[in-house]
Amino acid sequence: MKKISLIIVTLLLLTAVISGWKYYQDDAIIVEVINAEKGSIESVIRVTGSVINDRTVTMTALVNGQIQGMLVQKGDRVKAGQVLAYLDKREADALVEKATAVVARERQAVDEASRKLERLRKISLAGNASTQAVEDTEAQWRAAQARLQVAKAERRVAQIQREKVEVTAPWDGVIIEKSTEQGQWVEAGIKLFTLVAEEGREIEANVDAGDSGVVEIGQTVSLTCDAFPGLRWNETIHWISPAIITDENAVLNSFAVRMTLGADAPPLLLGQQVDIEIRTARRDSTLKLPYTALIESDETSKVAVVRDGKVKYLPVTTGIEDFTHVEIVDGITADESIIISHGKTLKALTENSLVKVKTKVELP
Repeated sequence: MKKISLIIVTLLLLTAVISGWKYYQDDAIIVEVINAEKGSIESVIRVTGSVINDRTVTMTALVNGQIQGMLVQKGDRVKAGQVLAYLDKREADALVEKATAVVARERQAVDEASRKLERLRKISLAGNASTQAVEDTEAQWRAAQARLQVAKAERRVAQIQREKVEVTAPWDGVIIEKSTEQGQWVEAGIKLFTLVAEEGREIEANVDAGDSGVVEIGQTVSLTCDAFPGLRWNETIHWISPAIITDENAVLNSFAVRMTLGADAPPLLLGQQVDIEIRTARRDSTLKLPYTALIESDETSKVAVVRDGKVKYLPVTTGIEDFTHVEIVDGITADESIIISHGKTLKALTENSLVKVKTKVELP
């Protein structure tokens, strides 16, 4: 009889345990968890830039006239001092010839006045010429010299005007735009060409003003270009704008940075766009979590961990971030089972809520 009673009590206890376990399982919320792992993480700013060259000049007509010669076309490479086009130069040539003749005439007048003055000085020493005559001749000589200087200046003006009918390249470069043709009448200031120097190309990009504290001269950046798939190369930031760029609606709030265009770069065209990654920080062997495991609320960061089948909310201190992960500086250890929150507050889970782990997610 006692043996039967013991069996009955044991069965009742077992039934109670099973019922309690089943109740616990039914009441527990199923969650997915992940373990924080150690690894490297980089903070990267991604922006789009383009190839520029400050040594870009618009070549214009300096005088009115008809284009008599068009010597280059769009895409041509030119040398410094090369004549690119010239206007009708007949009048300018004639003015130079006239000014040159006047200089020759005035120079002859100076020579004649000089010889006359020399003769009178010799005669005056012999007592055969008055002092007044010498002084008058000396004045004539000085006047002739002054007229010669004026003639030379006028010749120089004519030569400058003659130079203006020819449009010359200020430096070695490439013609990227041509706006006129031979035979066209133009006025001073009319655009003829756009010339870009061979040297001096670089990359410029605008970075959000909020990142100004982490972008520095000398930083290495990684670049890619859709025109050259599979190619990635590095350049260096060598200039940062001293001022923030804003527009009228205060929508744009950024600053410009410029990068070298070194030997590793592909043959990029002026104005071509490139994708830029600016690495501002790196941590090796640090604890990190994907954003889906982080809960943001009230300007604080927390994670929900599972301990003994219950939820515990732990505040964490975060560090640098990349596009998928965030560094965890303090608050948890690598062996914690962290609930995947997908960045949202887990309203169904309060502190000490019962949970059941569905599966353990591998850290990507």
